[in-house]
Formats: sequence, C-alpha cells, structure tokens
Amino acid sequence: MEKTDFSTEQLLAAGNGDLQPAFVYGTLMKGERAEHLLAEATYVGRCELPDYAMYNLGRYPGIQPCPGETVYGELYLIHKKMVKLLDEYEEEGTLYDRKTVTVWLGDHSVQAQAYIYKKDVSGCPLMRKAWNDRT
Repeated sequence: MEKTDFSTEQLLAAGNGDLQPAFVYGTLMKGERAEHLLAEATYVGRCELPDYAMYNLGRYPGIQPCPGETVYGELYLIHKKMVKLLDEYEEEGTLYDRKTVTVWLGDHSVQAQAYIYKKDVSGCPLMRKAWNDRT
C-alpha cells in the first residue's frame, strides 16, 4: 500500500462535504482508458476491498460480493458533481449499481462508493490482482 497525506478522519469528513470517497478497480484506474474521467479527482492511494471478487468481462471488469476474495483498486476523492458523469459511464442502474462499500487503505477502513456489476458472471475468469496489473 502507498502512504498518503490523508488521515482517515479527513477522508470521512470529505464524504460529508463537497467531496466523497470513490473506489475504482478497472478502466478508471491510472493508466487505463477512462482515467481522464477522474482528472478533477484527488488520488488517495491503492486500497483493497475484502469479500468481493473481480471478474474479467473482456474490455472491462466487474465486481460482486464473494466471501474470502479481495479486489485491488484505487481510492479517489471525487466532487459530488462527478457522480452523475461516473454513473453515466458505468451505466448505473443497468449494468452496475453504485453502492457504499468498506475499503482498506493500509490499516484504516474507509466508506467509499463503488460500482457493483449486476449481471451474471458465470464462466467469466476470476482476477486476483489489480486490473491495471493484468498484463
């Protein structure tokens, strides 16, 4: 895990203001094709989402609850106005549902928004490393 300049208290307080924590794990991550959508966001660091699994759906991943598995991703602070843009990109309500999850940033847990895949993942390969580490 990378060290950050943000304390857990600052992250939680940010969720009550104009910023909110968001967990990304696929095409929105650094080095991926949609990272530009987070250009106005503040990168916090790499983090983990326990008890979820990530599936390779081809051009993008999807995550679903799965006890004992872990999804590796990145934590950002996003402006509330960015939520609509991300909802459109992730096809929120159709392809993904935006939900509050608990991610771990080092030894600290943080409540963050994440997009959970809604469709069947039967036959999709399980991924046990970060999406941007897949090559």
